[in-house]
Amino acid sequence: MPHDRLLPLHELERKVGFKKSKIYDWIANGAFPPGKLMHGKRLWLESEIDDWIAAEWKKAS
Repeated sequence: MPHDRLLPLHELERKVGFKKSKIYDWIANGAFPPGKLMHGKRLWLESEIDDWIAAEWKKAS
């Protein structure tokens, strides 16, 4: 099983193409993975984000 990276916000923004405000709006509405708080920082599992991206592409097609 490949290692699952933890993405900080700046990498998450780059990966999904949206800024913090949009991402946190989606989290508040239950439309985006909330990530995990670790040492006072919110981090996201890259595999969860990849799954979210794939699901969004599927919805759009």
